[in-house]
Amino acid sequence: MSFGRRRLSRTVAAALLLAAGVAVPAGPAEAAKKGPDLAVAASGTRVPLGVERKVVHLRVSNLGDETPTDVVVRVRQPQEGPGPLPVGLIWHSKGGVGECDGDFGGFYCRLLPELIPGPGETVDVPVDATVYGAAGPYEGKFEASVTIGPEKDANPADNTGWFPLELVDQSSADLSVVAPAVKQSVRVGADGTPEPTGTLHPGETGAVRHTVANQGRKAVSGVRVTLRLPEGVTFTSQPTECVLADAGRSAVCTYESLTLVPAVEDTDPNDTTYSAVELFNLVKTAASATAPATLRGGTVQVEGLAERSTDDRSKPARTALPANAVAVRVADTDDSDNEDGFAVVLAAKSGGDDGGEDGGGGGDGGLPVTGPQAGLIGGIGVAALAVGAALFLAARRRRMILVSPGDERSAG
Repeated sequence: MSFGRRRLSRTVAAALLLAAGVAVPAGPAEAAKKGPDLAVAASGTRVPLGVERKVVHLRVSNLGDETPTDVVVRVRQPQEGPGPLPVGLIWHSKGGVGECDGDFGGFYCRLLPELIPGPGETVDVPVDATVYGAAGPYEGKFEASVTIGPEKDANPADNTGWFPLELVDQSSADLSVVAPAVKQSVRVGADGTPEPTGTLHPGETGAVRHTVANQGRKAVSGVRVTLRLPEGVTFTSQPTECVLADAGRSAVCTYESLTLVPAVEDTDPNDTTYSAVELFNLVKTAASATAPATLRGGTVQVEGLAERSTDDRSKPARTALPANAVAVRVADTDDSDNEDGFAVVLAAKSGGDDGGEDGGGGGDGGLPVTGPQAGLIGGIGVAALAVGAALFLAARRRRMILVSPGDERSAG
């Protein structure tokens, strides 16, 4: 009996080792899930003296492989003296963030579901910096944090950070740019603007949208935008102001006739004076790209070409640079918000999904499996056969060993 059991255990162990030896090399291993991992940063935290309000941004990035179901952003600004703070932070006055509560010095916002970043994505949460009649420069700081639930953050160490908040004596322009992730396929409408048609699949066209704003004290005459796309994405036909390079993955767009005035001067929504514009560039994803996937590494950067005095209203806005002129970078009060990153998010097509109006993205959202699928299937098949054969032989041996000679005689 004991001899038979030893042979049985050795047979099963050999089968398992054989299965391991066949399946592991032949089949790819799926990357281990670690869950959501949020990190927070801040941009645009330098406010020029003379500006009453500036929109700064908290950039919440998801470095993990899952999307949390609930995200709360908190801001805490410590009191630094007996009087009120010369500049205070509060949630964005135009809304669109989520459920917010609190006051200057400390508040929170529970983000809207559409603002919660998926794996590899970054969202820009607007926060208003309000100046209380400060007479001179100021250097302060504030704390920003993000919490999630009911999931656990994979790395809580980067959920909180301290960031500077300054008032600076600079009477220049102050450009900023915000670029959300590219998630929708588009078609160009009759008015020339892109219209969403559903989730973005490999081989389809999307649009990189980016909002450029002037929150400084002087107007900007002429704007240059430099864009870089993630690998697997290229620009399609572009406006004449744009020059493509790097096999269609980078573009430099020079809008010489675009003038952006300070936000305080943009008071009439029906006139042709603008402090902010939204630009778009059409892009195409590779048909061979794997989906679902998040293609990271897209960037957009802005700079002004020249300043235009806001004191002399008799001078018209410049429409073109002369042939012998060279564009010079405009002094910018805060260049920390002149660049933003974006991702291109591809959805997997489900059976019969043509990426039409219903926006059916398909796919289960799991991590991509590396390596050839044929090797994985073949390895599993061979391993299953090996284990089955070994266990069958083991079972036969077990039946012969456990039947006593006496039982055999009675059966005869």
